Amino acid sequence: MKNIMPRRRTIISFIMGWGILTFLFIFTATQFNLAEISALGLNVPFTDRLATITDDLMNGVTLIAAIFGFGFLIAMPVTGVIARWVKILPHVAHALGGFAGVGVTLFALKALVMVTPFGAARDIEGFIALCLSGAVGGYVYSALKARGQP
Repeated sequence: MKNIMPRRRTIISFIMGWGILTFLFIFTATQFNLAEISALGLNVPFTDRLATITDDLMNGVTLIAAIFGFGFLIAMPVTGVIARWVKILPHVAHALGGFAGVGVTLFALKALVMVTPFGAARDIEGFIALCLSGAVGGYVYSALKARGQP
């Protein structure tokens, strides 16, 4: 009988990928917000940027991690199954799965609350940048999971 519980390496890989996704998402969203403030003609010094990103990481990490962790938890196993079916590189498949997981989560949030809750996701450049955080997280998950396997 096949064991359906994930191995320790898979769990650690998931946590690391999820952490990278969360950090990059918050960092990207903050930088897009600060760019909008700068576009209004206000000067945002580096020290203020650093303080803002630190504050956003400290105060927003639990909510962002919970919301996008749920999408990541669905995306990674589904992507693993798809990668086995279509025989594509698992790193590429998981990166695409992470990208799609963040995108679907952002669309679901917009459908739920009738507004895009993240300012960075309101234009296509920000949306893609936020989804790329999921792609990096998915790649990290796949690379760490594959490390040491035959």
